[in-house]
Amino acid sequence: MRTFLFVAVLTAASCAAYAQGVERWPVKTSVPDGTNFSKAAQAALTDLLALPDAPGVTHDDKRYQSARIPAQAGDQFPEGKLITTTGWLHLVAGETDGDYHIQISGSDSTGDHCLIVEVPNPEPKFTASADLQPKFAAVRDFIKAKMLAGKGPSVSGSVMQHPVYVTVSGILFYDDSHVGDQPRGKKGMKAATLWELHPVTAIAFAPQPK
Repeated sequence: MRTFLFVAVLTAASCAAYAQGVERWPVKTSVPDGTNFSKAAQAALTDLLALPDAPGVTHDDKRYQSARIPAQAGDQFPEGKLITTTGWLHLVAGETDGDYHIQISGSDSTGDHCLIVEVPNPEPKFTASADLQPKFAAVRDFIKAKMLAGKGPSVSGSVMQHPVYVTVSGILFYDDSHVGDQPRGKKGMKAATLWELHPVTAIAFAPQPK
C-alpha cells in the first residue's frame, strides 16, 4: 500500500510539473496557415520590447486558448505575424513544458529588460506539425552545439559567460497566462513585455553592432 501511495503521489507531481506552461498550447506550438518562412517582417528589438498589453485580453482568456488574438485596426504587430529581430542572447533554460526559454536584450552587458523567445520540443507529443518538427530541432541543435557545449540548458537557466548577438525569427505570441503578474524572467533578468516570439523557427549568429 505504501509503495502504491508513493507512486501515485510521484505520478501526480510529475503531471503537475508537465502541466505548467501548457496554456494556449495549440497556438504557441503552431504557425498560421500560409506562413511564408522566407518573408519574415523585420522588427527592431526596441519596438518589440515596447509592445503594450493586448487590449481587452484577460488572464488565461478562454477566448484564445486555441485561437489567436484578432488584429486591431492598424496593428503593426498582430499576434501570429512572423517576425525577425536581433539582440544579445543572455540565457537559455529548459522548461518543464519542453520548451527552450531564451532571453534576449538590447545590451551586451545586461540581460534585463529582455524579450522572451521560446522553442518547443520537436518530439510529436509536444509538436503536432511534422513540418515544424525539423525547424524546432534545428534551432535547438544550434543552441546546444554553439552555445552550450553540446549539452541541454539547465532548468534554472544557463547564462552566457559572453552574450552572443543573434538573429531570431518566430511567431509573435501574447502570453496571457501572466497578465497581472510580476514581470517574468530568470536569473534576475526581467522581461519588458508579455509578448514573445513563440515558436521560434530560426536562429543564427548576427554581425555585432558597431
